[in-house]
Amino acid sequence: MNLADALSQYLSSVTSEVAPYAHQELHRFGRTIGLDRRVDELAPPEIAGYAESVVAAGGDIHGRLFPLKEFLTYLKKGGFSSHSLAPHVKIPRATARAVAASRVAESAIPMTAEGVALLREELDLLKGQRVGIVESIKLAAADKDFRENAPLDAARENQGKAEARIRELEETLRHAVIMVPQKQNKGVQVGSTVVLQDLASKKNVTYKLTDSADADPSAGKVSISSPVGQAMLGANEGDEVAVMAPKGERRFLISSIKV
Repeated sequence: MNLADALSQYLSSVTSEVAPYAHQELHRFGRTIGLDRRVDELAPPEIAGYAESVVAAGGDIHGRLFPLKEFLTYLKKGGFSSHSLAPHVKIPRATARAVAASRVAESAIPMTAEGVALLREELDLLKGQRVGIVESIKLAAADKDFRENAPLDAARENQGKAEARIRELEETLRHAVIMVPQKQNKGVQVGSTVVLQDLASKKNVTYKLTDSADADPSAGKVSISSPVGQAMLGANEGDEVAVMAPKGERRFLISSIKV
């Protein structure tokens, strides 16, 4: 399996858990290392070298490297890599502690109105669960034996995850910019519905290009971060585009674009 396929498979499996910013950073890593590289050929020194270059560049170090550690852990657990690569991504402790205050996602995050609505719905749901989580912690803490209080540990862990997700959603929504399709622009953009013709089988498939939050491949909605989305973005009617699929490269003709 090459790196492009591994990234596509990973992002498809955790699309609801990975923020658009993380999508961008994982694809940046792929382009730097080489999307056509075989996963089982990735070596610890080059992973460490990439991480060191990110640290040297400064900025949102945690935001760039933490998604990479998660992805590399996935490769090892899934048996795609024989190396334990995640430990070679070193994130400075000071950076990790300051991540909530130093997120540098100041650039606009393009999203559809539907995607923004989904994130707001999730945010409202999580905030509504805060009282229940606190109550569960109080109930678990009623057991004075803290040494082996698994329910209390689980409740606190649940609270930590919920609060981290709330901060992530608030940060994403703060930088979200709703993309309004421009009819005068005939190229594929967020919100476009595109008819693709498979040049090998001559069969047509229709996709709507969305942001990561609104993506649903089973419903024909593909993210701008997906291989198909990246290939289509900015293309025009009559263009041929290449998409890296698990079984190799597939070429499509853009038959029509609707905004």
